[in-house]
Amino acid sequence: MGTSKDILHDEINQKVNVINHIKTWLRGEVSDVRASSHEDDVDARELGILDGRLECAEGLLEQIQKWEEEDV
Repeated sequence: MGTSKDILHDEINQKVNVINHIKTWLRGEVSDVRASSHEDDVDARELGILDGRLECAEGLLEQIQKWEEEDV
């Protein structure tokens, strides 16, 4: 069994890894929406969903960056 310091270090690393996975996934969402030429092959409803995904992913990435800068 590790010391309290070791346990805390492990918990911090786990949270950092989760945040990194979230940011990677969000960047993938942004990339997927931007890379697909969906203007011709989707209806207005689907286009709205894609636009919403893009807006949400970009907004959350920006907010995470703000939070990270506040903690520096």
